[in-house]
Amino acid sequence: MRDALLAQDPSGTLLADVALPPDASLELHLAAYFLAHHPFHPFLHLPTFAPHTAPRPLLLAVLSLGALSANKTLASRLHVASKTMVNARIDTDGFSSRTAPLWVAQTVLLNTAFAAWSGDPRGLEFACSVKSFLANLACGLRHELLRRPPRPPITLVPAEDGDWIKLEAMRRTYFAIYVFFANLTALFNFPPAIANAEPAAIALPCDESVWAGTAPLTPSLPPTFRAAIDMTLRRMPTRLSPFGRRVLASALFIDSWAARSAGLLFPPCPEQLDAALTSFRHVIRPDMTSPPPASTAAKADSTLCLVRAADAVWDLARLAFDLSPLEEALRSHEITEIVHALKAAATHLVRSVAATNSGSPAPPPEFLVAQAELAADVLFPHDGDGELPPGGIEDVLVGWKCAVYLTLWLRRLELDMASAGAAAADERELAVLRRLRRVQTFELRQEPPVERPANERVSVFVAWWWARKGAQQVVGGWGIRAVLREAASVYAAVVRSE
Repeated sequence: MRDALLAQDPSGTLLADVALPPDASLELHLAAYFLAHHPFHPFLHLPTFAPHTAPRPLLLAVLSLGALSANKTLASRLHVASKTMVNARIDTDGFSSRTAPLWVAQTVLLNTAFAAWSGDPRGLEFACSVKSFLANLACGLRHELLRRPPRPPITLVPAEDGDWIKLEAMRRTYFAIYVFFANLTALFNFPPAIANAEPAAIALPCDESVWAGTAPLTPSLPPTFRAAIDMTLRRMPTRLSPFGRRVLASALFIDSWAARSAGLLFPPCPEQLDAALTSFRHVIRPDMTSPPPASTAAKADSTLCLVRAADAVWDLARLAFDLSPLEEALRSHEITEIVHALKAAATHLVRSVAATNSGSPAPPPEFLVAQAELAADVLFPHDGDGELPPGGIEDVLVGWKCAVYLTLWLRRLELDMASAGAAAADERELAVLRRLRRVQTFELRQEPPVERPANERVSVFVAWWWARKGAQQVVGGWGIRAVLREAASVYAAVVRSE
């Protein structure tokens, strides 16, 4: 693999600053990519992927992500080399995003994800600068997919049907870009670059076992994006791959984000969105209560589907509790600015209509406590006991959202109880408090930190816990996790001193 990379750079200029490790190390980085990153954007076809024949920019992008956990310096240099090589291809005469090779879109996506989640504001600026170009590449893929509709396979062996592999890889790359844009919207409040109307007629990805070559192809085709959403909202049984369910969950989140951001929340709209969210969560709810999956691919299915729906529900809660200033503060990656936005958000969370002075309607307390229960389920699925399977960047985003909401809701509840006594909380809210106190007791027993007394307020404990152990199961070395955990730690210290 090392010789193949060097052969593509005979002048030695592109890889001059990259001290390529031996083949054994490169193989480890490649394996790390397929373990930690591939399940969350599974567009490479493992049975036919060959490092020695893969386009060099794509291979460098794959290796850069695989090296993130073990060697960030090498990862950054491989990332820069990949960008340089793919830009040289893009700058050639006659290049068009509509007719670009598939590997160009895949390489640009991986490089953009590397930069966006790096924890460096300059990386996020780069991601934003190429977002429109990446959307154009996705538009080219969409055009090709609509021009060549899906067809039944010509053989039951996936690796023997080259045309099917190409079309499925295009489909998966397109939806991987779509999900990536949804993640940018979820964390930073950037408008999604692909509207939900665009992929309506595109068939969803096939089952992961078929794509991995461990199951035969079936004559039946997956439903289209629009048909799958309609069936899900009608609570009809729908057999979808883990990746397909992530796509649908992202679509529902984008719909509710668009309704809130466009100012379309006139009286009938919240009920309609709430009904849609209820139907969707009814379909995916079994994932939440089932035993923890053993594989990263299964984790991508169960966790992200649940939390995307939860994220959309929270968008409705923003009628009276708006987190968009916090999301926009995250763009700076400045801890002080993020903590300031957290403190400001806390002042806007209310538990009763009487406490609302902004003129906007407040959700009923049972609506807020339902979100607190959901956040607790995501953060502490086994009440703190038991290991979680490995996760990806979505788990970082989701954990942060849940920790923020739960901390701010607990802080408001504690303040209300301090002023009005225990009567300020109903039995359902007290049940959440009791559950989290049990988790707190368990955590202190496991690792008794001297600076954390057993009677610490639960709101402080949740923020401190996520700063210390949040998204601990996430593999991949994403820098944004460190930024969010540090912000949670500083906010916990601020709340404790109040």
